[in-house]
Amino acid sequence: MYTRRIVPLPARATRLSGGLLIAGLLLAACSGGAAAPTGWTARSSGGWSSSNHPGERLSASHMPFHGVPSELASRILESVVLAPGAGKMLGTHAMSECPGVAGEIDFLRKSPPRRIVIFFSIRNDVAYQIRWSGAPSDVLPPEVLAFAQSRLCRVL
Repeated sequence: MYTRRIVPLPARATRLSGGLLIAGLLLAACSGGAAAPTGWTARSSGGWSSSNHPGERLSASHMPFHGVPSELASRILESVVLAPGAGKMLGTHAMSECPGVAGEIDFLRKSPPRRIVIFFSIRNDVAYQIRWSGAPSDVLPPEVLAFAQSRLCRVL
C-alpha cells in the first residue's frame, strides 16, 4: 500500500514564502489600482482633484457584480436620479475605444448643480466605475476620458 508522507518546510523557508506571498499580494493590489490621470493629485477623502480644473472631482471604484452592462447602467441611473438633489440623465454612450464592453452616462444634478459623468465596465464579475463631476458648464477634460479608456478598456 502506497502512503504519501508530507514533510513540513523548515520555519525559515515558511517565513520567506510568507514574505514573498505578501509582497506578491501588494504588487498585485498596486498593479490593479487606479493611478491618477495626468495633472491630477490624490485627495485625502479619496479620488483626485486637479489644479488645472478647480472644483472638478474624479474617483474610481469597483465592487462584485454578477450581471450584464445594461443592469449595471440601470443601477447607476437609479443611484443618481433617485439620490437627494435628483439628477437628470443627459445621455448614454458606448466608449468608442471599447464598444460593448464599457459605457458612459452623463447626468445633470439639480441641487447642488453639478454635471456628473460615470464611466463603467464589468470584467470577471467585478463592476468598475469612474466618476467625474464638475460645474454644469464644465467640459469633460481629455485626460479624464483617456484615463477612463485606459482603465476600463484594457484586456486582462
